[in-house]
Amino acid sequence: MKGTIHADRTYVRDDYQLQGWMFVNFVALMLHYCIYDLLRKRDLLKHYSPRDVIEHLERISRLNIGEVWKISEIPKKSRDIIDELGIPIMQKSGVRV
Repeated sequence: MKGTIHADRTYVRDDYQLQGWMFVNFVALMLHYCIYDLLRKRDLLKHYSPRDVIEHLERISRLNIGEVWKISEIPKKSRDIIDELGIPIMQKSGVRV
């Protein structure tokens, strides 16, 4: 957990903060292993690690332009990973909040 999701230090001051920190790290660990399982099922572990996938997907943003939400431009390498994993990222324009 230290190397992957950087959960080695808590920096919390009370029990409520510790419980929240533990919950967020639990969810992060579950998502990490969901990505790992997806890579394993598609036989892509020799090409990508869960960390690689996270680093490429964090480059994608959702932008609020006026009252319209749009997905930012997706880099080619990120698009390749999305296509190989079969992750549905919807590119709808005009989605209202």
